[in-house]
Amino acid sequence: MDTQFVIFRIGDDIYGADIYNIYEIIFPKEPTRIPNNPDFIEGVIEYRGIMVPVLDLKKRFNLGESTFNGQSRLVVAEVGEDLVAFSVDEVMEILKVQSEEIKDAPEMTKIDKEYIEGIVKQDERLIVLLDLSKVLTVDEMDILRNMEINEEDIS
Repeated sequence: MDTQFVIFRIGDDIYGADIYNIYEIIFPKEPTRIPNNPDFIEGVIEYRGIMVPVLDLKKRFNLGESTFNGQSRLVVAEVGEDLVAFSVDEVMEILKVQSEEIKDAPEMTKIDKEYIEGIVKQDERLIVLLDLSKVLTVDEMDILRNMEINEEDIS
């Protein structure tokens, strides 16, 4: 069976996420910071009338820090029942992958294996397929749900 993945770059590495969970890819907006949150939660943006947290995947995976310019994009995805905007350095393409092409991730990767759905080889590149629904722990999801946000704070 074919599955489509949004392929994106974080730093020098290439990742993918199941298109089924992705609402939209948008140009980056500078998020409004909310104090006392984990450092990989950049803040919130207004997205179609609702407040959506912005997560820096580089920080989450200890790969550096994202900038919101140039080729960078926000990938708005469903995580559980909530929307989250993930910052990525570049969205590259939509890729169809046969399920038999997806291989298990090796034990030694830069990212915790719990976030990885698998790895696929496309041409000469390896693409790490992320399960965005597992990027946040239950406690971190609770933090996002309980963030106190006043609409007038959002510019």
